[in-house]
Amino acid sequence: MALKNSKTGSLPVSEIYSFMKEHFPYFKTAPDGWKNSVRHNLSLNKCFEKVENKMSGSSRKGCLWALNLARIDKMEEEMH
Repeated sequence: MALKNSKTGSLPVSEIYSFMKEHFPYFKTAPDGWKNSVRHNLSLNKCFEKVENKMSGSSRKGCLWALNLARIDKMEEEMH
């Protein structure tokens, strides 16, 4: 939901966390372990892809996460 609702279709993981806390009150007070689950799913699920953060002018490490539309289309086709 966070990625689909973003203006660019991609977000840093910190903004995905913020979206979840804003839209799902449980995450505001939940222990931080849920953040590990989010990172785990982003990394292992082929419906998500890591993309370079071209807007990052600093030398610090950072990436954006985006939906892999080809994988999502294929998954939706298989479900129907």
